[in-house]
Amino acid sequence: MVLSDACVFVYPDGDTSVRRMALESRYLGIERILCAGYSGCNSYSGVFVVGAVCLRPKDFRNFMSSLKKTGSYDIITVAAGDAGLNRSLISSGRIHILRGIEYAPKKAFDDVCALNAAEKGTAIDINLSSLTRKKGILRQKALDSFSEILKFQRKFGFSLTLSSGARSCTELLSVRDMENLCGLFGMTDDEVKSALNSVDSLLSPCGPVEVI
Repeated sequence: MVLSDACVFVYPDGDTSVRRMALESRYLGIERILCAGYSGCNSYSGVFVVGAVCLRPKDFRNFMSSLKKTGSYDIITVAAGDAGLNRSLISSGRIHILRGIEYAPKKAFDDVCALNAAEKGTAIDINLSSLTRKKGILRQKALDSFSEILKFQRKFGFSLTLSSGARSCTELLSVRDMENLCGLFGMTDDEVKSALNSVDSLLSPCGPVEVI
């Protein structure tokens, strides 16, 4: 089991170098970090660093166009949109992680998305920065969204990932921090550990993810 933070932002998108982010992650019990915008795989301070790209398409045609321009990344993540876009993205089999579901319109993730995610091996990300940075109604909206995703996950069995969304080493979360935050919307400690370990299946899928 390799515990992974599924999205951190290192310099220049954040204010911390890759090496420093990896070192701080190790102290927090995280063994692998997915770095947005970082190309390649390395290991620093005993922590695996995996490159990931974060796409924010306006529609599926824009997604296909962006994908063609994307360089070599081990993990492809895409920001969620409305239900139609999410269904197309997941059913394409070309993405590893659907992110930002808490910012998507209401009912943007439904039974069809959940079933497709389970069949295509696409993970849905729980971005915990929505709970640590947001307050009031925005924080409650994120909690409601994560609770809904958890219900779908328990019914259909697709993978979840957990991310700190850290742009600084001071924003990284420990495993215990993640367990406490996920407990706010009903996730058990065992489910948290399973989500932290799910990146393994994305890097070595049973069925290959098609990349243009």
